[in-house]
Amino acid sequence: MKRRTYLTLAAASSLSLAGCTDAQQTSSGKQNGDDDSSTSSNGETPTETPSDLPDIAGTDDDFEDLDAWEVAGGSLSADSTRSVVGSQSARLEVGKSDQNARLTKRFSEPRDLTDVVPGVALAADDTTVPWLRLVDVDGDSVEYRRGIAPDMPLMRYNFGVDTVAKGFDAAAVSEVHLQLWTAEGDRRTVWFDDFHFTPRPDTGKVMLQFDDNHVTDYTKALPILEEYGYPAVTFVNPGRVEAEMDGVTDPGGYPRVTLDQLHELRDAGWTVSNHCYNHPHLSQLDANAQEAEIVRGKEWLESNGFEDGARYFAYPHGDYDETTLELVEKHHDIGFGGGLPVQGYTTNTRLTSRIGEPSAERVETELERTAEMRGITKIFYHRLEGADLEAFETLVETLHEYESRGEIDVILPRDLEREFLF
Repeated sequence: MKRRTYLTLAAASSLSLAGCTDAQQTSSGKQNGDDDSSTSSNGETPTETPSDLPDIAGTDDDFEDLDAWEVAGGSLSADSTRSVVGSQSARLEVGKSDQNARLTKRFSEPRDLTDVVPGVALAADDTTVPWLRLVDVDGDSVEYRRGIAPDMPLMRYNFGVDTVAKGFDAAAVSEVHLQLWTAEGDRRTVWFDDFHFTPRPDTGKVMLQFDDNHVTDYTKALPILEEYGYPAVTFVNPGRVEAEMDGVTDPGGYPRVTLDQLHELRDAGWTVSNHCYNHPHLSQLDANAQEAEIVRGKEWLESNGFEDGARYFAYPHGDYDETTLELVEKHHDIGFGGGLPVQGYTTNTRLTSRIGEPSAERVETELERTAEMRGITKIFYHRLEGADLEAFETLVETLHEYESRGEIDVILPRDLEREFLF
């Protein structure tokens, strides 16, 4: 799609979204205020409406019956003080001698999970990276992972693909494993609830993102993307934009985009979004200071012609605490931070996953999986130079090959919000 065509269709899409930014998500993933006749940012009527979603999507196990799960390592008990669905969650306590703990659920008959991606609600008392493994009737598996920060609320997470066995058959899954490892001598407590399935899109989706408003967004990324008509998202720190305009030398010595250049990016179809006014470690600030940083960045965007992008946020340094999550949810529609690629529809809009600065080799692997497994992958870079520039060029060239065959579409945050929330 060439730039002029994209701009025309994107303008139409912006008008169709007016008035529904405060809509509430329904259990089907559709938002109140949307109707099936509205258009997406590519100018076409969305084909994926609630009636199109697989019947299996949604909560599969609410952990009311813990006997449904076999325990290997650690101890499992019910916790009625916290839950996402039902009256309790499952508390898995891993002792110093239990480095490998696993919950296993065996299905009464093989299940076809071709059109869904598994997920689970989690909380942990320390940094944890659990595995969620699907095993088919022949013992082949696909492993999903997601990092969990300590002392966060119990909530759903989107899991991304880590490894896939060559012979794995998603149409004949016989069991699921929830598994974690701890260092020798460590204790760990993890809470599980709401094991669920989220839908896959009809074709793979990729979102291109940039952080910190480096001038290479404009000088390097824009010319490369304009060749193919692909838009991107840039998460900016307005304090750095204003410093650049005032001639103040950046502490790191890196030139940043100007306001005029940001307007050119917007006019080329890009989404200009919030990354805080400055670039703080938000978890190190009190609630008032966090909100001031977040709101000041958003208000600057709104007052400078980036109202659409002001609804989306990326966490500086990938850093947050529970207060940050609450503030991002209060002031934005989607927050991006952490995770692995090739996911299903987004189930947690406060922590929508993305991967940062993948190598050229990883780019090829993840795009292949995104196309084959019909996943959603968000990829971000900072400065485009050296190996990162080469990897980005590989990303765009490879993406174009898949897009030309109709196997991957390039999306923006408004597309994700409109069509791929669950």
